Amino acid sequence: MSALSRPSVRRAALAAVMCLPVLAGCELVSQKTFDRHAGDPPVLPETPPPPVPGSDRPALVTIVAGTPDAQWKPAVRAAVADALSRRPNALFTVVVEVPSGPDGAEPDMRHAVDADGQPVLQAVMDAGAGSAQTELDARSVSATSATQICVYVQ
Repeated sequence: MSALSRPSVRRAALAAVMCLPVLAGCELVSQKTFDRHAGDPPVLPETPPPPVPGSDRPALVTIVAGTPDAQWKPAVRAAVADALSRRPNALFTVVVEVPSGPDGAEPDMRHAVDADGQPVLQAVMDAGAGSAQTELDARSVSATSATQICVYVQ
């Protein structure tokens, strides 16, 4: 008697053949069964550019170029003293905003910094800020505005 002639073996072989179409449609259970993004590499957000001093906060003091010293020096002195009383290690950034030329030409930044920025920087230092607590910067702005000197504190 052969092995397939036994009724129990025949039934088992018939059950296996009948189950093959059913099992072919099955899928193995994995993480992707419950979350289709499982195993995907993470999507990192783009790093924002570093902030420009003053673009996100108001200036401590804003001075229009050409204003007499007697008008702006007391305000700078008081503002710096107040900031230093609240935060002794504060960093003061003096930014000279120079309007661009008539055709969008680059303005003379060096002259603006020397003529307008240096006196304000010196006034900040005279008010009690050390040289390590001060920065001087210049940037070009639209031609519709006048030259301004802004003092920011961090």
